[in-house]
Amino acid sequence: MHRLLEFIKLIYVLVLFVVLEGFALWTYATSSPYTEAKILSRTTAMGAAVSGAVTNVENFFALPEANRQLTERIAELNEEILGLKEGCVDTLYRGDELVEKDSKFRYHYASVVSMTTNRKHNNLILDRGTLDGISKDMGVITPENELVGYVVSCSDHYCVVQPMLNIDFSTGGRLEDGGLCVIWWSGASKYEVEAKEISVYSEPNVGMSVEVRSERLPEGVLIGTVTEYELNSTKSAYSAKIAIAANMSKLDDLLIVENTHYGEIEELMNHTQE
Repeated sequence: MHRLLEFIKLIYVLVLFVVLEGFALWTYATSSPYTEAKILSRTTAMGAAVSGAVTNVENFFALPEANRQLTERIAELNEEILGLKEGCVDTLYRGDELVEKDSKFRYHYASVVSMTTNRKHNNLILDRGTLDGISKDMGVITPENELVGYVVSCSDHYCVVQPMLNIDFSTGGRLEDGGLCVIWWSGASKYEVEAKEISVYSEPNVGMSVEVRSERLPEGVLIGTVTEYELNSTKSAYSAKIAIAANMSKLDDLLIVENTHYGEIEELMNHTQE
């Protein structure tokens, strides 16, 4: 009790000031309808600002989950769109008969665990592995249908992706006018890849889009756009620089694309080469 009294003696001036200040504010606030309305509007605005700030914080921490759900939904819609293009939806009615059919492409949601962009041999690690149905040679794209790279190895729960920003990377490409090419990376810029072996019968132009041409991915996956091109010294083919469509420095939620017929294609190719 003695200590409590000593403590009150130390702070009684402050307590008295707070009480008197509160009484003065209350008296002022209730002195007229104008002051009541003014104070009410200020306190309402302050409450709204605090509530808005709390909501923004909650929404910020909810973004990863929202992105995951959106990417998963994009994967489902991509499968449905491909099924419709191929005439292969999950259930088709043929007269009165219900026919079960499947598109050959399957989409798997994945998130980036780690990545590099400043080396000659860059790699991505994604949080999906063999237990999730992932295997080597599957394509990896952004939710916006832009090429990232291909799976090169898997463990039970993770996979390694060789992105376009890797000097060992190579894939087929197709220009907007139908001309075919080979896509590779020289290591010169993390914003551009190279295209070579473009036929002289093709007509490349700056701004022309270039898509993937590979059995591992469906049609329409964008690599980027032509920024410059030239004939080689023998005038037998064009080469070009392609601005990468995907933002390779800010990859987060991705889609792994599975061609369910790829094993059959690979086996056929191996048998042909024997």
